[in-house]
Amino acid sequence: MFNTKEKILQKSLELFNTKGCINTSNRAIAKEVGISIGNFYYYFKNKEEILIELFLRYLEKIFKDVINLNYEKDEIFLLKQFLLDNLEVEIEYRFIHLEMDQLVNNFPTFKKIIQEQLKKEIIMVSSLMEHQIKHGYIIPLSKEEIEFFVSNMWIVACSNFMYWNLLDFDIYEVMKKAALNKFYLIKPYLTQKSLDNENVKDLEKILKAYYENK
Repeated sequence: MFNTKEKILQKSLELFNTKGCINTSNRAIAKEVGISIGNFYYYFKNKEEILIELFLRYLEKIFKDVINLNYEKDEIFLLKQFLLDNLEVEIEYRFIHLEMDQLVNNFPTFKKIIQEQLKKEIIMVSSLMEHQIKHGYIIPLSKEEIEFFVSNMWIVACSNFMYWNLLDFDIYEVMKKAALNKFYLIKPYLTQKSLDNENVKDLEKILKAYYENK
């Protein structure tokens, strides 16, 4: 069973996804959990602390496959698993991208966390690219090309949800199309060695069919 702090985080996540983080008050969270507002403040000083905790959990789930890659060996990145796993993670934490601009503008400490994490992500994803280039899974790229690939990936990852959401697709279709955005950005850089590997093979077809039965 969840303890009170965990219940607050779980109910906050549900409310943020349905009503938006900006529109959810501390009292609404406390009421949903079934505790007093005083008890709420015992665990969290404000909503921003909850937002940061949820964001860090989101990042941990998103990048676990990148972190777990053995950089000492000739090992292909598990692209298929990464994109499919992240479909579920993005659904679970969808409010983050749907409200990113507002969250950054309204929560200064959260903005600092975003900035700190972005610097770490640049190093991590650049190292991943260099490793995959070295072992022939990605076409050769210069340092500058890698830099802009990483920036383009971040921009796409942060903006694609809003784009598809504005076109009025349901949330499952939004997430599926967002995953395809990432794949189509990566695909031109993949070598035949990657495309023939089971960790990439048929990924486009699988993504297009995903959520059809939901």
